[in-house]
Amino acid sequence: MNLSIDSTACVSCGMCAERLPAIFRIDRSARSAALVRQPVPMEQDDALEAAEDCPAGAIIDAFFVENPQ
Repeated sequence: MNLSIDSTACVSCGMCAERLPAIFRIDRSARSAALVRQPVPMEQDDALEAAEDCPAGAIIDAFFVENPQ
Protein backbone atom coordinates (compact mmCIF):
# COMPACT_ATOMS: atom_id res chain seq x y z
CA MET A 1 0.00 0.00 0.00
CA ASN A 2 1.28 3.43 -0.94
CA LEU A 3 -1.09 6.22 0.03
CA SER A 4 -0.94 9.79 -1.16
CA ILE A 5 -3.10 12.87 -0.71
CA ASP A 6 -4.38 14.94 -3.61
CA SER A 7 -3.97 18.32 -1.92
CA THR A 8 -5.89 20.10 -4.69
CA ALA A 9 -8.95 17.93 -4.03
CA CYS A 10 -8.72 17.81 -0.22
CA VAL A 11 -11.27 20.01 1.58
CA SER A 12 -9.45 19.71 4.93
CA CYS A 13 -12.48 18.26 6.72
CA GLY A 14 -10.27 16.35 9.15
CA MET A 15 -12.11 13.03 8.97
CA CYS A 16 -8.96 11.07 8.14
CA ALA A 17 -6.84 12.72 10.84
CA GLU A 18 -9.55 12.18 13.43
CA ARG A 19 -9.87 8.49 12.59
CA LEU A 20 -6.20 7.70 12.05
CA PRO A 21 -4.00 10.37 13.64
CA ALA A 22 -0.91 8.15 13.40
CA ILE A 23 -1.24 8.19 9.59
CA PHE A 24 -2.91 11.50 8.70
CA ARG A 25 -2.72 15.06 9.99
CA ILE A 26 -4.22 18.33 8.83
CA ASP A 27 -1.70 20.84 7.53
CA ARG A 28 -3.47 24.12 8.34
CA SER A 29 -1.07 26.23 6.26
CA ALA A 30 -1.66 24.09 3.16
CA ARG A 31 -5.37 23.62 4.00
CA SER A 32 -5.00 19.95 3.22
CA ALA A 33 -4.48 16.60 4.88
CA ALA A 34 -0.93 15.29 4.94
CA LEU A 35 0.54 11.87 5.50
CA VAL A 36 2.46 11.34 8.72
CA ARG A 37 3.61 7.93 7.47
CA GLN A 38 2.42 5.00 5.39
CA PRO A 39 0.13 2.53 7.18
CA VAL A 40 1.60 -0.69 8.55
CA PRO A 41 -0.14 -3.93 7.50
CA MET A 42 -2.42 -3.95 10.56
CA GLU A 43 -3.68 -0.44 9.66
CA GLN A 44 -4.24 -0.98 5.95
CA ASP A 45 -7.93 -1.90 6.16
CA ASP A 46 -8.66 1.18 8.26
CA ALA A 47 -6.65 3.38 5.87
CA LEU A 48 -8.55 2.02 2.86
CA GLU A 49 -11.82 2.68 4.67
CA ALA A 50 -10.73 6.26 5.34
CA ALA A 51 -9.90 6.63 1.64
CA GLU A 52 -13.32 5.30 0.65
CA ASP A 53 -15.05 7.61 3.14
CA CYS A 54 -13.11 10.73 2.17
CA PRO A 55 -15.78 13.21 0.98
CA ALA A 56 -13.43 14.70 -1.60
CA GLY A 57 -11.84 11.44 -2.75
CA ALA A 58 -8.45 12.97 -1.96
CA ILE A 59 -6.83 9.90 -0.38
CA ILE A 60 -5.30 7.80 -3.12
CA ASP A 61 -3.86 4.30 -2.93
CA ALA A 62 -1.24 4.02 -5.67
CA PHE A 63 -1.95 0.28 -6.04
CA PHE A 64 -5.34 1.02 -7.57
CA VAL A 65 -3.93 3.81 -9.76
CA GLU A 66 -1.13 1.61 -11.12
CA ASN A 67 -3.25 -1.56 -11.40
CA PRO A 68 -6.70 -0.55 -12.65
CA GLN A 69 -9.19 -3.39 -12.50
